[in-house]
Amino acid sequence: MKIGSVTHRATKRVPVRPVPGAGDPGFGPVTGLSGVGPARARALARLGVADLRDLVLLVPRRLAQSGPRLSIAQARDSIGREAAVAGKVARVAMQRYGRRSTLRVTVEDDSGSIVALYFNQPWMRKRFAIGSEIELHGRVVDAKGPALAAPRIGTPEKPLADAGTIEPVYPLADGLGQGLVRRLCAEAVARCADRLAEPLEPGELARLRLPALPRAAAEVHAPSSPEAFEAARRRLAFEPMLRMQAQIAARRVERLESTALACPVDERAHARIVERLPFALTAGQARIAEELRRDLVRAVPMRRLLQGDVGSGKTVLGLYACTAVATSGGQAAFLAPTELLAEQHFDGLRPLLARAGLHAVLLTGSLGAAERKAVLAQIESGMTDVVFGTHALFGREVRFRRLALAVIDEQQRFGVAQRARLLEKGRDVHALLMTATPIPRTLALSIYGDLDVSVLGESPPGRGVVRTRWVRGNDRRRVQPFLLERLERGEQVYFVSPRVGGIEESIDQVLATGDGSAEAAIDRLARTPLAKHGIELVHGRIDAEERSARLERFRRGETRVLVATTVIEVGVDVPAATVMVIENAERLGLAQLHQLRGRIGRGPLESWCLLFGKPSASDRFLFLEKTRDGFEIAEEDLRRRGMGDLAGLRQAGEWLGLPEGLPGGLEDELGLLLAARDLAASRPKLLESYAGRRTPGDAP
Repeated sequence: MKIGSVTHRATKRVPVRPVPGAGDPGFGPVTGLSGVGPARARALARLGVADLRDLVLLVPRRLAQSGPRLSIAQARDSIGREAAVAGKVARVAMQRYGRRSTLRVTVEDDSGSIVALYFNQPWMRKRFAIGSEIELHGRVVDAKGPALAAPRIGTPEKPLADAGTIEPVYPLADGLGQGLVRRLCAEAVARCADRLAEPLEPGELARLRLPALPRAAAEVHAPSSPEAFEAARRRLAFEPMLRMQAQIAARRVERLESTALACPVDERAHARIVERLPFALTAGQARIAEELRRDLVRAVPMRRLLQGDVGSGKTVLGLYACTAVATSGGQAAFLAPTELLAEQHFDGLRPLLARAGLHAVLLTGSLGAAERKAVLAQIESGMTDVVFGTHALFGREVRFRRLALAVIDEQQRFGVAQRARLLEKGRDVHALLMTATPIPRTLALSIYGDLDVSVLGESPPGRGVVRTRWVRGNDRRRVQPFLLERLERGEQVYFVSPRVGGIEESIDQVLATGDGSAEAAIDRLARTPLAKHGIELVHGRIDAEERSARLERFRRGETRVLVATTVIEVGVDVPAATVMVIENAERLGLAQLHQLRGRIGRGPLESWCLLFGKPSASDRFLFLEKTRDGFEIAEEDLRRRGMGDLAGLRQAGEWLGLPEGLPGGLEDELGLLLAARDLAASRPKLLESYAGRRTPGDAP
């Protein structure tokens, strides 16, 4: 069925002329555009868009080219590809889940039917009338059968563009559609793209193969060709990289002008701290402890990023820094992303701090009112030397007498603003950021250019070998006897499922298919011989106090099998745990799988990580089978996913604002990032125009 006959080979171009200048002029708010009221302005703000300049510089995710129209039967056989179909609306159904919703629209033609899915867009229901003729264009996905994911809609009055049309595809937020964002960007370009100033010199643009910013802004929203679009998109992607370098430079200057507590840790004091530890430091730990000592004796606030693989012994270095600061008269805060990890740090490090005559407390959201009040009073009075805690440390009622050091564990799980809220509780506070999700050094120096980077590569001695296997075929039947054998030896087992929920299936089905959930897993395992060894269930929906009690029973060996979600990814250290089974492993990325398997191999015995997952993720599983090196895994993650998601940058509020894959791939991304760093170093005045500027895509 053909609707309409208008041909659009390329979107109409908007002429602009570059205007040189030292800075960009002011731009009006998005509410100045037609159809943008308060609700849509809030939706655009979730994309980091507040004014017309933000819209002009909004980087599309990719370029879409309309393909030939298919019959619905042909489209159903095109999973993973774009498809355009036409037909009549047969059914419209809306499902709501609290504030979320799914709209399912069934469209039919002579060859069959297909469902169009729209998530969290309930207003879309008004656009579909039973029996009406429509066109749909979108990606075909497998959603319990072929379906079109959020397809664009064409009607006889407003048909979709013909085959061959190229159009940009934008990031979206609830309340926004591609058509609306495309129109708003076109209007913003027409109004003010020619007012953009290009801060780079012509020679710099030529060397980087970038068009001038005004031309790029016009071309990226109204592309004349795929090649011109990609070149323009690279130029817009370069903007947040330069802005990031401006922020790094500003933080560096601010730090050098600050005065922190200088901790007089001479060689003798250093030796006393190390002697109190219950074990000898590895060569790597000793080297980094010396780096920390040199940082802390200065009056310049320390800013150090400590990258260490899972189980490499970073925590003891955090303890070293806390002891050095507390014995010099300051207070230290030791921040962890989960109560589980905060409690483990507190229980493990409090006795070691007590040896140095230091008092430690724990502050989490689950404390009772009376206990919380007492802890807060101790912190404010200065009675407490070291405070272990979670996000509860950010609270306004948390006041330190003299906060001099913040140790932030798993730092990639905290945003820039969150880290700042903790550092602002003291004056010129030292900061040690620790992560077990390492990123390659070149990238770390570009993203965290205001930090000194330490790398802890080796693991402490006495750790057993961890072997990883992707379990498939007939090997699945051997898993349960293998688990029983290890349990009979007195060892312990983790059984991890990424999701919470319940489905009726047997343990044999799980071992055969690798599908399941944490709730269902414990129900299945309870009916097997494994049950006699004791089974506990842990996930995020369980009350914190009860969750801690169950974990403590597992730590003591009272129960020997722990069924859990990824809540145990950090904060669980049980040397007797030697086996981890991860089902539905295809749902987890390389870094998360590596972090999970870091829960085993913490004692001297050989350990096994068994992955149940679909062949679609076989390359990930086979890669994990051959390497346990977190830095090698980080390099592979970088190659596979690019810079934006690596080390949680998007979640941590440090998303670079890059599109999903530049035309040249990873090498082009890295090349632009390094070029931004080099420009910042050679032309510091260039950064003045970027200081304090947001970029579309930044976390609000």
